[in-house]
Amino acid sequence: MQLTKLLAVSLAVAPSLVSAALFPKDSLVKMSDPKGFKAAMKENATSVFAFVAPWCGHCQRMVPEYSKAALGLYPLIPMYAIDCEQYKSFCGKQGVQGFPTVRVYPRGGRSEPHTFDGPERTASAFYYWASRAVPHGVEKIYRIEDVPKWVTDNIDKTRTLLVNNGKQIPLLWQVLGNKYKDHFKFGIHRDRKGKSSVIMGMEAGEKGSSKVLVYPPGKTDFVRFEGLSKYDSLSKFFDSIIDGTADLEIANKEAAQEEFAPDETELEIERKQEAQRMALAHGGFNDMIDFEEAVKQYGTDFHGKHGFPGSMGGMPLKKTAKEKTDDKPEDPIKRILKHQEEEASKSANAPKMAKTGDGGQIVLEVPGTGHPKTPVAGETETPISEATPSSKLAEEPTPTPSVSAQATSAETSTHDEL
Repeated sequence: MQLTKLLAVSLAVAPSLVSAALFPKDSLVKMSDPKGFKAAMKENATSVFAFVAPWCGHCQRMVPEYSKAALGLYPLIPMYAIDCEQYKSFCGKQGVQGFPTVRVYPRGGRSEPHTFDGPERTASAFYYWASRAVPHGVEKIYRIEDVPKWVTDNIDKTRTLLVNNGKQIPLLWQVLGNKYKDHFKFGIHRDRKGKSSVIMGMEAGEKGSSKVLVYPPGKTDFVRFEGLSKYDSLSKFFDSIIDGTADLEIANKEAAQEEFAPDETELEIERKQEAQRMALAHGGFNDMIDFEEAVKQYGTDFHGKHGFPGSMGGMPLKKTAKEKTDDKPEDPIKRILKHQEEEASKSANAPKMAKTGDGGQIVLEVPGTGHPKTPVAGETETPISEATPSSKLAEEPTPTPSVSAQATSAETSTHDEL
């Protein structure tokens, strides 16, 4: 009797134990349930769910790659797993017909999910697929001259502009653009050499640095965010603007007081992300396509491209005392217009095109050289006067400068049927 009860209890908890063992303890993949899924769907955030079964061989082989992707996307795009052996009814309602089924939900329950259908379930495939699914709505402003128009076109909304020198929109900025799409207008301007920052009244900044500018509704001058360029710090700042709990200037001063003090867990995650970058850059993937993409994305300057966990750029740095004393410009719009006037002035003073004659030929105005004029029919030759010493020097030939010449096979079956 006692043995029967023990066996019944063991069978009841077995799926949960196996499911927990499916992903290692240090994995950033979160085991979820129907309640957790419902909570995630309420968020205006991108998340990934893997519907798995402990006995599924494909699921077991996917675990290491799925965990690597979760590490790379942490903490911006959470990745979950649901044990469909334990929650059969729920998975059935979600239309799961085979294992594993991996889906990305771009804006929680607000948008249709996308099911992963790549040929191979690799870390890079999951990473790119999930990160590209973020519907950020961030507008690229290519020229500094176009910033004033962007500011005035959205004058009734809070606008926030990221100024950095990166080629791509940082994933953090995409995630924030998605999360606060209903409240703010997001933009990004690439400041390659710091010239735009100077025009806007800021320091040029070092490579990899980012500047977050916030334009309150109805205003054309910005408030520069003085806190840490981290997901949680920026989210807290944006939340305070939305709910109106604090004046923008006061909220910014409070953000400026935050110090970067990561705990050991956060530092360990950072070390693992760096170790993953090293593995990927040295052929940690199965095929050449994955390897080439890894080199592009995880080569040198890893944090400059992907950021310290939850950040833009490397480990967050506080502004120096001198930088803290630098005030924002009184009117950045006027400063940009002044720059436009200077450029127009330069263009007006540029050398003019050569004049052309009636036949379209270029007419050169050549000053007198002292050489005799070639006689034309009907004209008499002009006597040659004796050359002066200075004209003899002009007749000496100038040496002519020399010119030097200068590629995977996919498994036949990638799912286990229910």
